[in-house]
Amino acid sequence: MDEQTENEVGAEEDVRECTPACPNCGSRRQWESLIDESGEERWLATCPCGHMEAFLPDQPHVQAKDPLRAYLLGPGRDIFPAAPPWIRLFLSTIKEPRPIRWSYVWQKCPSCGTAVRMGMQAYPRGVVLGLCSLCLSCGYVTASYSMPKRLTDSVMSGAEWTPPCPAVQRLRDCARRPRIALFTDGWGSPSADEWTDWIPE
Repeated sequence: MDEQTENEVGAEEDVRECTPACPNCGSRRQWESLIDESGEERWLATCPCGHMEAFLPDQPHVQAKDPLRAYLLGPGRDIFPAAPPWIRLFLSTIKEPRPIRWSYVWQKCPSCGTAVRMGMQAYPRGVVLGLCSLCLSCGYVTASYSMPKRLTDSVMSGAEWTPPCPAVQRLRDCARRPRIALFTDGWGSPSADEWTDWIPE
C-alpha cells in the first residue's frame, strides 16, 4: 500500500471514529468525501434511514444545519436561486445563431406596474401572426393571434408558468418556432426565400 493510499484510509478511519454510528437509528453509515478547487476537504455520512451528517476536517466542531449543502458547497456559502422560467425562455431566444427580435413595450405591466416589458412577433402556423409581450419582472404575458384581412383574436393574458396558462402556451409556441419568427436580421430562416408565402404583404 503506497503512502497516498495509507493517508486516504487513515483519514477515512478518523472520520468514521468521529461519528461511528447513525445518531438517528444506530446503523453504520456510508461515508464519501470531496476536495474542492480551493483544496478544502469535506465529508458526508448517509444512512439508509435518510439521516445525513457533514464533517468538515478544517472545522471539526461545526454542526451543519443542512449537511448536504455544507458538503457540496461548504459552510456559509450562499445558494443563488434559479432564474424564473420566463427569464430562461427570454434568454434562450436571444442567443445565437438565430436570435429573435424583441422590441421594448413602453406600456407598464398591468400586473406589477413595472416598465420592463418586451414584445415579439412570430408565425406559429400558416399565416397566423402571433403578437406576444412578456414582463421580465413578473412573467406576465399577453398573446394574440391574427390573420391577414381577418379580425384579431381576443388577447389572452396570464402569468402561470407551471403548468402554463393559455397565454404562456402561446408565447412558448411563438418563441419555439425559429424558422418562421421575426429574427434580428429579418424574417425567416437562412433560406428565407422558401418562406415568402408565410409572410403577409
